Amino acid sequence: MRTIRTILAFALCTLSLSAWSQDDLRLSERSLTGTARFVGMSGAMSAIGGDPSSVLLNPAGLGLYRRSEVLLTFDGMFDATRQAGTERTHARNLFMIPHASAVFSLPTVAPTEKGVQFHNIMLSYNRVQSYNREMYGTATDGPSLGALLTTADVNWDIPFCTDSHYASNSLILRENGYVNEYALDWAMNISNRWYVGAGLHMQSYLLSADATYLEIFPSMNAEGRYYSNTNQTTLLFSGASFNLSLGMLYRPIPWLRFGLGMQTASVGSVNTYSTGSLRAQTDSLRVSNAPDLRPPSRAFHMPWRTTASVALQVGAYGMLAFQYDFAHQSGDNLHTLRAGLEVVPVLGLYINAGYAFESPFDKRQFVVPMDNTFDRQDTYFHQLRWTQYASFAIGYRGTHMMVQAAYQYRWQRLNLYAHENAMPYDMNTNTHRIVITIGWHRYY
Repeated sequence: MRTIRTILAFALCTLSLSAWSQDDLRLSERSLTGTARFVGMSGAMSAIGGDPSSVLLNPAGLGLYRRSEVLLTFDGMFDATRQAGTERTHARNLFMIPHASAVFSLPTVAPTEKGVQFHNIMLSYNRVQSYNREMYGTATDGPSLGALLTTADVNWDIPFCTDSHYASNSLILRENGYVNEYALDWAMNISNRWYVGAGLHMQSYLLSADATYLEIFPSMNAEGRYYSNTNQTTLLFSGASFNLSLGMLYRPIPWLRFGLGMQTASVGSVNTYSTGSLRAQTDSLRVSNAPDLRPPSRAFHMPWRTTASVALQVGAYGMLAFQYDFAHQSGDNLHTLRAGLEVVPVLGLYINAGYAFESPFDKRQFVVPMDNTFDRQDTYFHQLRWTQYASFAIGYRGTHMMVQAAYQYRWQRLNLYAHENAMPYDMNTNTHRIVITIGWHRYY
């Protein structure tokens, strides 16, 4: 009974950790990355299994392995972001190794197909998010940051323009960093019909963001210069967390599979470093620096994630899969729909295609609220509106070697805000991704 009470207390503590904030929202973002096969099917593989990246969503898929395998994936990402209605585009390129895995398949001594057929273990590294974006937004007029600071009674001990008139403004934001996941997963095959699995995952976070916000007022000082505010900030997050995953896969008949997986909330701690400077053109140019902010580590938790999928197998010629993913955090929900196709025209040749649509975490704004205790200058935030993925892959699997290449196109729409009273900049992000996976496997 004491053990049960301890488990319940831990669960309640997990659910009541730090408030869901803009900081946590940034760290919870996930991209559709992984092996070339997984990318080519837009992640619709929870019911298919047999792929290291699908194991992160549903560890039961590891039970379908009948071979030991080592895979390594290379990724080239080409990102371009543009404000709607403008021609100014900011492009960023990134080359990385987003995935490496080793699967150890251990067959049991079973005289028939009844009972446990395989115990499989996988060690893997996965880059589940890459922050590689530069956004630039501009507007001819908008509510003043200085007026907001005065209204909110924020005292940075920095002189700034408080003119309540609307000001022309611009914001440039650069983000870099990653979320890496290190996983130990296990699964077993029961009678080639039931597959169950579990995993222990650890995440490491690093996100740096530099922003410059400029607003120019329509009035001039005695020297004939326009009043203005320039807010420059640097923000750095680093931390680590861990979670558990559970999954099952059921194959009632040879051509039909059902998959169900769950990842618990990732529980951990994060450190924040923040600094900034505000330059105000008033009677004369005044410059003041905000002190470095180094608060102690704080606890935080990432969303619960679940996935449900179905796959239809057409003999040895391919598979069709549909999948629904759901993430939940503090009353906010994220929904993802995926569809994937795998065709095997000849033995050893695999062709994949996929599509995915992802909603935001509801539609309310995750603002950076300001009051008289606000001790950070990063007033900006962004709200994702939706993400779409379309992908294609082709690969070859031989007796011992395999190679596969995939292309992915990602289209995102989001609103970028300079501060909580600002009008949003309408941003379009287009990302082209080339993924190549090579590997070695050994059949029993």
